[in-house]
Amino acid sequence: MVAQGQWRATRPDVKGHAGFRMNSLISLHKCASWANLVTEFLVAKKDPATLQTFVNTILGQGWTGAGDELDEGELAGRCEPFGLDALPEDVLAITAGVDVQRDRLECTLMGYAKDETTFVLGQKVIWGQWDADETWRELDELLKTKWKHPLGGSLGIEAAAIDAGDGVTMEAVKSFCAPRQRRRVMAIKGVSGTRPFIEPSKGRKSKGARLWIVGVDGIKTVIMDRLAQVGLIRFSDDLPPVWFEQLASERLVTRYVKGQPQRRFERVPGRQAEALDCVVYAIAARHVVHVNFEEREAQLRAGGIQDRPKPKNVYRSKFLSG
Repeated sequence: MVAQGQWRATRPDVKGHAGFRMNSLISLHKCASWANLVTEFLVAKKDPATLQTFVNTILGQGWTGAGDELDEGELAGRCEPFGLDALPEDVLAITAGVDVQRDRLECTLMGYAKDETTFVLGQKVIWGQWDADETWRELDELLKTKWKHPLGGSLGIEAAAIDAGDGVTMEAVKSFCAPRQRRRVMAIKGVSGTRPFIEPSKGRKSKGARLWIVGVDGIKTVIMDRLAQVGLIRFSDDLPPVWFEQLASERLVTRYVKGQPQRRFERVPGRQAEALDCVVYAIAARHVVHVNFEEREAQLRAGGIQDRPKPKNVYRSKFLSG
């Protein structure tokens, strides 16, 4: 049967190169006879851990377990009637995550409650070239916006994380963030692997802007875990359907590298990931914000939040430094 087998192209539209996929089912080794593999499967399927090993090593496929892949339809079905213009009473802080594309900036705004319930409040798309001043001016206005709070007063954005990982747009992002660092507008770069959620880069500053490193895998894992439980991350009904498709753009699979299993996030073919990236960046920004929620709630009930006072200028004499 194996000798008479044929290679069949499943993607005839791809020209100029080919990829080949095979597994243990065509092995001629005695230990890989179908009778042995069936016996192995019947034992393995009783436990997800052993079944995962069978799927990875015998079938040559990535493992997708419960909670490892998101269903955009199910997530979209959780939408609730709130948004930036109708903030939930529980939201006491807001952060933003910004993804930089060549023809637009995509921004997701997220709110946080005292119990750390997370609210996806809305998505804003700023159309314009990444190197156009008008594009960045529009983003600046968005980041300075304040929204009325149902308790009284208004809330603004506490911190924003802007993707500077693209080598082409990095300097533009840093130039934008440099004069706004006191507003916690941060240029960030996502890095895979075991890393802190966010930490300052150890490299030299460029144009006065500090680059922050975001451990994207850890944050994505937390997002997956929280989305598996209804109510920990809540969604505004202002979000378009495509946003949920982008949120569910990656899945967690296990690959064997040099015989060792490694779990990593992989893109679902054909999907864009801007929404997921923005959520990751907004959550990273949350970890540089330190809010006393009890005090914040009291301030809102009293009519508003006082702006942080600006430090006075200090002029130093050249004589003292000479």
